[in-house]
Amino acid sequence: MKPTIILIHGATLNGASWAPVRRALEPEFNVLAPDLPGHGARRGERFTLRAAVDTVVAAVESVAPAPVVLVGDSLGAYTAQAAASRLPQERLKGLVLGGASQDFGGPRLWPHLAKAWLFRLIFALRDEQKVVALKMPALLTNEFRLEPADVKATLDAGMSLSVFPQAMKELHNVDFRGKMAAITQPILFVNGDKDTYHTSGETTYVIAAQDATVERFADCEHGVSMRRSADFAGLVRQFAQRVLR
Repeated sequence: MKPTIILIHGATLNGASWAPVRRALEPEFNVLAPDLPGHGARRGERFTLRAAVDTVVAAVESVAPAPVVLVGDSLGAYTAQAAASRLPQERLKGLVLGGASQDFGGPRLWPHLAKAWLFRLIFALRDEQKVVALKMPALLTNEFRLEPADVKATLDAGMSLSVFPQAMKELHNVDFRGKMAAITQPILFVNGDKDTYHTSGETTYVIAAQDATVERFADCEHGVSMRRSADFAGLVRQFAQRVLR
């Protein structure tokens, strides 16, 4: 079977948000972009890290015996880290992780918890889907640089903002550096140099990993896979070609 790249989206998004990266990788690779629990077609479910890992495990099982590379951004990258030990080690060839090297405990988590509290307050007072329709088209277009057709596809696939507090609760105090130390496959961290908060632990993550390298995008904030989709896809392709040899 053709090697498979599994794209794991960030919080509030869905698999459709990977469209620019997916187009750049196909048809050289088989590409899957599942919706995590609480997102996209699964908005009626509650997000848990265990269920998110189960989603990745199921995606890998669905393409057996093909070799796989996990690619995640933000929440998707933490999910990839947590899923690695559950996958057949001979089939998992590597991980590409965007914007996912910070401590999820102590003072560094406070901004996330404040944002989660704000989301709870907003959606106690306003209809979530009205907020999505009002705010997200401009954000996806202007901040994340998606093309109009991809903006529409992402919105049509279903966005959830109320899932954000659930995701933060699930990541709170998880020892991701410990998970990193147990991963034997090559890891590529892809970060924006302006994403100082979400990559505050980059050095310690790289030290903890057995085989890790870092690529930085200049003048780039959080969400590198969307903000710099062509460059990000190029790095994923090069990484996959290397680890799949």
